[in-house]
Amino acid sequence: MKNKKYINTRLFKISALVTINILIFLFLFAIIEIGYRIYHDGFSGAINSVPYSNLGTSNWVIYDKDLGYRLNPDREKINNLSIKGEEIAIPKPNGLYRIIFLGDSIPWANPGFVDYTRESLRGKGSFEVINAGVPGYTSYQEVLFFKRYLSQTDPDLVIWTYCLNDNHQFLHRFDENARMLLTEEAKESLQINSYWDKLVSRSYILSLIRFTIISHNKRSNLDNVEYKFIWEKLPDFNIAWKDYSWSGYEENLVELKNLLHKRGGKLAIVIFPHETQVLYGLIKKENYDYIVKPQHKLLSLCKRYDVPCLDLYPSFINEYFQDRRRLFKKDMVHLNKEGHKLATLEISKFLVEKGLLSRN
Repeated sequence: MKNKKYINTRLFKISALVTINILIFLFLFAIIEIGYRIYHDGFSGAINSVPYSNLGTSNWVIYDKDLGYRLNPDREKINNLSIKGEEIAIPKPNGLYRIIFLGDSIPWANPGFVDYTRESLRGKGSFEVINAGVPGYTSYQEVLFFKRYLSQTDPDLVIWTYCLNDNHQFLHRFDENARMLLTEEAKESLQINSYWDKLVSRSYILSLIRFTIISHNKRSNLDNVEYKFIWEKLPDFNIAWKDYSWSGYEENLVELKNLLHKRGGKLAIVIFPHETQVLYGLIKKENYDYIVKPQHKLLSLCKRYDVPCLDLYPSFINEYFQDRRRLFKKDMVHLNKEGHKLATLEISKFLVEKGLLSRN
């Protein structure tokens, strides 16, 4: 009898200790989760229970049936056209030369080459420079976004930035519940099939852990396959080397040019390289034509449709060769401060040389 009582007492103590430890763990997890949300989204965003996206757990974006998503105009510093910055005067004031940078997260940076270009034009005339970059957008979304929201602003010049993952129709997309999807693979990884999936989708920390595991497994699988060039194993970027993907981009290019032409505006394109292209260009010169295949494709299209085009690859590889300065962040896609400064310098020269700063 004593043994039974002892065992019951022992089990009760163990059960109580386990319960206390679980409660302490849940409390600490909640503190970490809330702290991370405050750090990432601020105090107001921390209390929202919107499913995970890499733009934030709060309401940075809103669902859009056609675009997939767009920036939320109710957020601070996002105007009613779903781009960052002040409200845009419509109709355009007389004498104003309006320039729109259209693109994804490449021009989105703050401060970045869009801001520096704006500064370089200050005092040189009546110029307005608008940053219409939306992180995650592709060329298809950018043209559709321009048609629906920005054509009414009557820009004199649209500088369309090209990133090597732009040939997808949708790279990122949000469903009605604001869950971000990245290609079919990512759609699978974010699929909600159970209560556990639902819980994970509403936690920054659990989502980050899940994505880290998925990413690790993906890298492990890719490492078992031999690739000559890094981008060949990147599904978001390798599309630029696939010929079939350029017919869609060509359609987008023609549509945007025609939209602008009808309203008296001009189009110019700036091509941003991937850092691996620059590095391979220095060490695998015999493969030059393949390395810069996307640039050659786009330059050829621009020549065909008489669209001024600036390829930043030559100036970037020259900078690496001359000064050995890194121009990209660690992701090898987005520019660091030095990269933004160089892009600004080249864009400024390009605008002057091509006569793009006047209505003639």
